[in-house]
Amino acid sequence: MNAARGLGDTGVNGRRTTLVVVALALLGVALRLPFLTVPPGPDESGFFIIGQQWRDGTSLYGDYWVDRPPLLVTIFWLVPSITWLRIVGCLAVAAVVLLVGFAAYAARGHRAAVAAAATAALLSAAPWLGVVRVNGELLASPFVAGAMVLTVLMLRDGARRPHLLALGAGAASAAAFGVKQSSVDGFVFGTVALAVLALTRPERRRQALTLLLAAVGGALALAVLLVAWGATRGTDPVGLFHAVVTFRADAGEVIRESASSATTDRLREMVLAWLVSGLALLTLVALALGVRHRRDPVVVATLATLLAGSAVALLGGSYWLHYLAQLIPAAALTAAWLVGTPDGAPGPGRAPGVVRRAAVVLVAAWLPIATVVTLSDELSHPIDDGPAEATGAFVREASEPGDTIVVAYGQPNVVLDSGLTAPYEHLWSLPVRVLDPDLADLTALVESPERPTWVVQWGKDGFATWAVRTDTFSDAVHEHYREAGTVCGRTIWLRDDAERTLPAPEAC
Repeated sequence: MNAARGLGDTGVNGRRTTLVVVALALLGVALRLPFLTVPPGPDESGFFIIGQQWRDGTSLYGDYWVDRPPLLVTIFWLVPSITWLRIVGCLAVAAVVLLVGFAAYAARGHRAAVAAAATAALLSAAPWLGVVRVNGELLASPFVAGAMVLTVLMLRDGARRPHLLALGAGAASAAAFGVKQSSVDGFVFGTVALAVLALTRPERRRQALTLLLAAVGGALALAVLLVAWGATRGTDPVGLFHAVVTFRADAGEVIRESASSATTDRLREMVLAWLVSGLALLTLVALALGVRHRRDPVVVATLATLLAGSAVALLGGSYWLHYLAQLIPAAALTAAWLVGTPDGAPGPGRAPGVVRRAAVVLVAAWLPIATVVTLSDELSHPIDDGPAEATGAFVREASEPGDTIVVAYGQPNVVLDSGLTAPYEHLWSLPVRVLDPDLADLTALVESPERPTWVVQWGKDGFATWAVRTDTFSDAVHEHYREAGTVCGRTIWLRDDAERTLPAPEAC
């Protein structure tokens, strides 16, 4: 596989490409700036709470349990505030734009680099992909893009130190997995690219195998390092395996058996976002390119990565929009292969005349229009977290030092807004449904002397919810608590032995 020089090229083309790609990275950051002060969402809040108290405690991560790998928690341990987290999110977008631009230029030249960088910048700002807030998919994307760069470089004929590049690609792929365990894109891209290389270039078959072994070595080394780091903070390796691997299978079964109609509604929304955002169009382009250029490692690997990411989004079962953000690096490379001209050897190059030009025009028009429309809609109809903010504010104003809170069930943004700690280890509803479906642990807590000062009943119709047996817990709350008020339809309970001055609820 021949390739053009990278963004480090000192020629006119190299400097021009560098300037354009850097400008597009800045555009990607600029498009996120209007959302820098959006109230933190449940995931941001929950991970921030967990990260800030991560130490040797009573659960997997300090005193809390979450089904995520340690690198994600490390990031939230490092950031001092939600604002800084949003800045890290902006840096992640810039890194993805730069890295996919580098990968595309290294493989196909200037036009490919611009196409990849522009696609990444636009998709990274698309609210319909759930990227307004910082999520695991966004934070994993730079590592995925880095693995793609290293894979492209190691595949080149005459590449310098290809096994070192493979080692780095494996480590970068493991880092992405260490942020979000569903982020397997780097593994898929590298494995498929090496498989195609071995099948189409018999003279490089042995090298492909040794490169694969080097990549596996890099991935294992990084995985061991992350597990060891977690252990120093009190995270048990066996418990970590359960959280990252086996819990997801158990959760999938619970969702399939008991999920409410809201899950089906989210599936419809996710499919609609996939269609409108341009990801569906780029997937069709990737399919066409993959069939036409099935002997090209990077084209086939890009297609495989897009399909794998789509499968992950569907098989996750919860169908949150931000799952689609995982597709951004591969979608960006698809745009690159559509417009890129190979430097010598056979490659994706130009699709047949009219078809190729039509596809380029369609992609070039669709992505900016979709992004502008969704951004405009998001800015004119800001995210409404009124109930969470108002509920948290009510408890914060009424609470005294040493007070604690539990929200039944989930809504860690309410916990963060209240400024209190939660004595219950589960901050999200899905772990409650899977690990404490009878609410035995939560009931024992509210019946103990250490019971929380405040209990927030998030459901408007009582404590009942799907996949959870709530009668015993509800009885315990009614026995040990009294109603302190209702905010935005959410009942707030105060323990019977506590006296607090209650504020007037904020308007919703």
